[in-house]
Amino acid sequence: MADHQPIAPFDWFAHQFTSGRREEFIAKLYPHMQEYLKPGDRVVDLCCGAGSITLFLEEQGAQIIGIDLAPGLIALAREEADRRGAKADFIQASVLDYPLGEGIYDLAVSFGNAVTDFPHPSFPGFRDRVWEALKHGGYFILEHIDGLERVAFMREPREVIEQGVDSQIVRRFVGYDAADGTYKMEYHRLSTDEKVLCTEYVYIGPLIRLLMEPRFEFVRSIPLQHSFMDVYAKR
Repeated sequence: MADHQPIAPFDWFAHQFTSGRREEFIAKLYPHMQEYLKPGDRVVDLCCGAGSITLFLEEQGAQIIGIDLAPGLIALAREEADRRGAKADFIQASVLDYPLGEGIYDLAVSFGNAVTDFPHPSFPGFRDRVWEALKHGGYFILEHIDGLERVAFMREPREVIEQGVDSQIVRRFVGYDAADGTYKMEYHRLSTDEKVLCTEYVYIGPLIRLLMEPRFEFVRSIPLQHSFMDVYAKR
């Protein structure tokens, strides 16, 4: 998750980031990633959530760190890493601010449609930080959902009840602002009657490619079940 969002909803749904469905998704994802990852490669997982992909990539031979702002998710990631005896390091920080260094990583990844949390003006800075952190010839893999399709789905007049960690959560679409390309979602935790309003930013594949072009070369886009996995190479 990115730093402009309230942390609460991410921690409320923390169990979904460690569920069997997540492992199944990773297993389907990996064959598309293999050519961009060699044993011993240094990798950074941006907006890593509870670390499911981070730990999986370590098992494939990566030397990897995961970064996420939500403390509940990072706590789960560290707990699972300890349980497995993994070496992956998990850092609780904003990916928009954390110093990634220069020319360190062979591969950067960001999954879970995390780009939705990035305000449009902050994206170029994020892109440049990833570019600087990668070695020459390194790759950046970014998973995203078509933002316009997501808005069309979310705006249907209904409330969606999901099971959180310790309570049901009601998710409600509040509105779409075409002027700044955002939509708002309200999350209501029934057990404590907490309500949190989140702003999500609409991104679509062509827009992401346009934003990436000054620094990265587009390699390919791989359609997944409900999203796309775009691969970029450092110019």
